[in-house]
Amino acid sequence: MLFVSFSTALFFLVTLIWYFTASDDRTKRWVGLACSISILCNAFFSLVPPAEKIKLGLDLKGGTAFLLELQGEPSARALDQAIGVIRKRVDKFGLSEPIIQPIGKKRISVQIPGLSESEKVAAKEQLSKVAKLEFRLVHPDTDKLLASIQSGQEKVPLGYEILPFSLEESRGNKQEAFILVRKREEMGGKYVRRAFRGFDEVGRPTVVIEFNEEGSKRFGEITSHNIGKRLAIVLDGEVKSAPVIQTAIFKNAVISGGNMTPKEAEDLASVLENPLETPVKILEERGVDPSLGKDSIISGVNAALAAFGSVVLFMVFYYRTAGVVAVIALLVNLLLLLGLLAQFHFTLTLPGIAGIILTIGMAVDANVLIYERIRDELESGVNVKNAIFIGFNKAFSAIFDSNVSLIIPSIILMELGSGPLQGFAVTLVLGIVANLFAALVFSRNLFEWLLSWGMLRKLAMMKFLHKPNFDFIKLSWITVPTAAILLVVGMATFFLRSGELLGVDFSGGDSITVTYKQGVPLAKVRQSLEEAKIHPSLLQYTRENNQMIYQVRYGEGEKSVNILREKFPQAGFSLSRMDSVGPVVGDELKNRAALSLSLGLLAILVYVSLRYEWSFALAAGLGQLHDVLLAIGIMALLGKEFDMYLIGAFLTILGYSINEKIVISDRIRETLKYKGNISFKEIINEGINKTLARTIMTGGTVVLATVSMLILGGYVISVFALAILIGVLAGMFSSHLISPALLYWFHKITEKRKKISIQTQTV
Repeated sequence: MLFVSFSTALFFLVTLIWYFTASDDRTKRWVGLACSISILCNAFFSLVPPAEKIKLGLDLKGGTAFLLELQGEPSARALDQAIGVIRKRVDKFGLSEPIIQPIGKKRISVQIPGLSESEKVAAKEQLSKVAKLEFRLVHPDTDKLLASIQSGQEKVPLGYEILPFSLEESRGNKQEAFILVRKREEMGGKYVRRAFRGFDEVGRPTVVIEFNEEGSKRFGEITSHNIGKRLAIVLDGEVKSAPVIQTAIFKNAVISGGNMTPKEAEDLASVLENPLETPVKILEERGVDPSLGKDSIISGVNAALAAFGSVVLFMVFYYRTAGVVAVIALLVNLLLLLGLLAQFHFTLTLPGIAGIILTIGMAVDANVLIYERIRDELESGVNVKNAIFIGFNKAFSAIFDSNVSLIIPSIILMELGSGPLQGFAVTLVLGIVANLFAALVFSRNLFEWLLSWGMLRKLAMMKFLHKPNFDFIKLSWITVPTAAILLVVGMATFFLRSGELLGVDFSGGDSITVTYKQGVPLAKVRQSLEEAKIHPSLLQYTRENNQMIYQVRYGEGEKSVNILREKFPQAGFSLSRMDSVGPVVGDELKNRAALSLSLGLLAILVYVSLRYEWSFALAAGLGQLHDVLLAIGIMALLGKEFDMYLIGAFLTILGYSINEKIVISDRIRETLKYKGNISFKEIINEGINKTLARTIMTGGTVVLATVSMLILGGYVISVFALAILIGVLAGMFSSHLISPALLYWFHKITEKRKKISIQTQTV
């Protein structure tokens, strides 16, 4: 299979280069066909079998992700040692494909798929337990001395200390005693080769500690010199066992006594076998119950099917034969996207499904650009073959620029985002790459074959706008001030309510999703939590799967769920998801979000400035800023929680918004070349009117896809989709009524300065 993937990929690259360099129509047609078949075969074989090739993220298959931080200033060796130890401990759970990787110099990301909420507590304990193992000698008169020390008659002897000694004499009756041991250890845990669960002579669980060669020798010396004395086995400052040394022992030590359960013995053995040298703190915890993950898959697939169906119907109805070609290209696009996800072992997440849905909406954008160009040529009297050829060539510049401008924020999101957001960014980038091939190579080649077979003598398309001639610049005197007022109101709301709107990603805390069987009034839920001095925020029911969500302070999440279970047993509350973010990580994510948006805007501005004049770039950039700020303001007015998912949506808006503005700028620039005898205002209006039908078509398909996400995608995707929908509509508005007006005003300022300069030079 590896050979097939490699050979088809290599053949694809060769034929793709040949396709763009071929000059003969017949050769180009056959090479394009070979190129398309090779990449489709590559994608198909990459997907077989799909269940094994496409990995699902934690938000789809369930599980928990932890962000750990090593305390102090750990060395590179300490980080590597911690990763190795944590991997061994996680393997003890028997769950498949855990992902453990370093982040920076002192943090470790641990993702454990399939981990249910009931197993999470044990996992947290296993991940963060340092497990410092020591063997220390017990004072020969420990009981007598302890009694004297407690009565105040004696002091703790020099070189000794009192440690807790746990004795479990019967199940459920734990007695805590103390024991007097040496401060200096006789031997440490670094000599342990392995530890495992065993059983004593009466069948009670024990923990057997097996030493390496050096440890066996050292333990033998200690025990042979101290026969008749007690040797304490100390773990993290607590004495687990203190047997009397009966004879020299050169092999194993045993922790026995008490009434450990087999599970407790197994956990203790795991920690002893894999001791952490450096203390670890859990900074962040994000968990999804497997049942909720399955619901997310169903919601995501339903939304994707609805988006696909609506886009297909629209394209076939409006563009007829050309629409069928666009639908076939869309299928190719999706096959290539899934093939790339499988081939490079990318993980599909819930926002990743949103990326696929958005790709469906945006995939037709390139086709619409091409078809509207073909329509212009057909209306000017050009025959079908030449109209197709000219349409593809003229649309190439706008298609390339708009897709590159969307890739820029996606790459930034891949670098600065985390977890599911990176999955969204990866899916979007791969979707754009697949879209470029499907539109510029596959669609064109399919048209060439239809022409050669004589099946495309004419190309009929619907048209609902016949030579529009709106004065957009005139309207801008009303729309620009209106937009400014909306921005002021929205941003004022955001800043005034930021304390309650910022989610746990930015403010720190626990975000809880619980399922229920019987609803309880939110007022009663809030009251019961307030009585326990827990102050919930953003408390609300979602519309699907009987879910309730809310936020509490860091560390109060599990406690709050237990309170709800006790207060409302009839409701059947069950924890489905908990995202727990410490305040340090919250501040970091806040800074990262601001950096992501700033870099995204700046990078797009630089690119557009290189491709167009500064005035085009500045007008487009201000329009982008309007779109993002308007989306932020409206989401604040609606009282929606701001988290990293929304930052991903805002970055997507940046890319999509500039897409519209580049297409219009491209037409304005083209009109400027051919009609330099008319005023700049008329040039701008003509450029906008020529692209108006295209904007409505592409905007309409993206709106259809986004509405599908909004209605069918589940709570997380629906909030994400709402922000994108607002951004798309804002982008359509600003692309026609704000950015062109700013471009016109910038041009007037430039012309005025030129006149003043000329007059000054004349004087």
